[in-house]
Amino acid sequence: MKKYLFSLAVLFVLTGLSFAQSKVVVEGAWVGEVPPSSPVAAAYMTIKNEGTVDDKLLSVTSSISGSSMIHQTVIDEQSVAKMEMVDALVIPAGKSVVLKPGGTHVMLMDLKEPVTGKEKIEIDLKFENAGDIRVEAPVKSLSN
Repeated sequence: MKKYLFSLAVLFVLTGLSFAQSKVVVEGAWVGEVPPSSPVAAAYMTIKNEGTVDDKLLSVTSSISGSSMIHQTVIDEQSVAKMEMVDALVIPAGKSVVLKPGGTHVMLMDLKEPVTGKEKIEIDLKFENAGDIRVEAPVKSLSN
């Protein structure tokens, strides 16, 4: 009987774990317009985790760039703003993380072509739980 109850308890725990999930939604993605000769551009967006478990943004890629990184802007002891690479960006369950100018953002580096004059740029986001999500980010002026 004890074996039966233990097995039943394990089944309930495992079943409950299978229902814990990440549901990530990306909204408002955009890329800041830069001069045609610029080798880098930045992408911004709001990432919502409507699921019941935390998720992590592990990597970002785009066909327009040779490499991409998640960066955050930090202020050092001399009040100088610097960008630091982030290995993974945690998206807490039930919360949103906003990527914006002057804060956390995606750096598109080694641009293969200018972003100026493009309507949209495809960006692929890889999450630990939600998997791959592709967004189309319009190019917008940074002055708006």
